[in-house]
Amino acid sequence: MKKLLVIVILLNFAFAKAQTYSSKIIPNNTMLLKGYVGKYPITMYVESVGFCEYEQEFTGWYKYDKSTESIPILFYYSVYPEEESFKIYAKYDGDFETEVDDEYVCQVLSYDEVFESKTDTGLFVDLTWQKAGSTKTLDVKFNGNPQQMLWSLGDQNVYLTYDDNVVLDIGALGYEYAYEIDLLGHKTVDGVEHLLLNIIEPSKPGSAGRGMCGAGDEIYILYLQLDDQFKLIYSDTEKEQSCFQYLEESPVEYDIAFPEKGFTRLN
Repeated sequence: MKKLLVIVILLNFAFAKAQTYSSKIIPNNTMLLKGYVGKYPITMYVESVGFCEYEQEFTGWYKYDKSTESIPILFYYSVYPEEESFKIYAKYDGDFETEVDDEYVCQVLSYDEVFESKTDTGLFVDLTWQKAGSTKTLDVKFNGNPQQMLWSLGDQNVYLTYDDNVVLDIGALGYEYAYEIDLLGHKTVDGVEHLLLNIIEPSKPGSAGRGMCGAGDEIYILYLQLDDQFKLIYSDTEKEQSCFQYLEESPVEYDIAFPEKGFTRLN
């Protein structure tokens, strides 16, 4: 009986230790659109897959709703477009031929169909559909606000979790671009959860590693206090390292063994 009691206590202790804080980063890389090419209803799936030089690259497919065949698509977009038109290319076999020109603009050389609009009227606005080599066009309309949906692709939601359950939106505290979050210390004192977190963000989000500090990092210390319901009751933060600013030493000091003390600014 005593052995059983000891085993139960040890199991409960192990379970309690297993319940811990962590982070969860959920990217927003896809969107699904409903619309029409002429009078024919279509569905279009778009996925952000990274960058081609300075432009965002998107792939996916579209299909006519009465068909089971999906047609691969490819397109590029930059907030500073080199061209005056916005184009979505479609190719039946998905084997797109592409190149990067002397001005580092990504071009699609082979395609079977193209959706096109002028960027000065807005993306996905006044789109037309046309087969390669044909002069016939059809108007294209999408439901909702696909332009806003496209702009939000590449964003992410950053959460603090406890036992795999989301307890706090870290992105809402200003770290929506964080790609690494480390728990330095945690302690519960008088019913209050004290946490010290190390947060790393890219110096220039969306730069694809180009330009000054395009591959750099900004590193922060974040101190949090949560109540017994995981509600935020206090937070403080300070930048410890920066690609843009040389810091000979950390501007703060702290002891991860005593996270309840937070951190102290040295200047």
